[in-house]
Amino acid sequence: MSNAARQLSHTLRAPLPDAFDQLTDTDLAELHRYLQATMARRRETLDAAIGSSLDFVPRLMRPAIKKALGL
Repeated sequence: MSNAARQLSHTLRAPLPDAFDQLTDTDLAELHRYLQATMARRRETLDAAIGSSLDFVPRLMRPAIKKALGL
């Protein structure tokens, strides 16, 4: 298994399907880069959604809600 395949497998936290053996290291590295960018974008979107949802919570309850959510 190449280094690019190992990195992609580690990021996915799962073994790669057998068909991925047909991809080149360049393709695997590009797929890994796309996956990391998507995960970062998802993390930012979720953080923004959580932050904006706290606007609907009364101000005095926000510390308790943040604590319950682990923020």
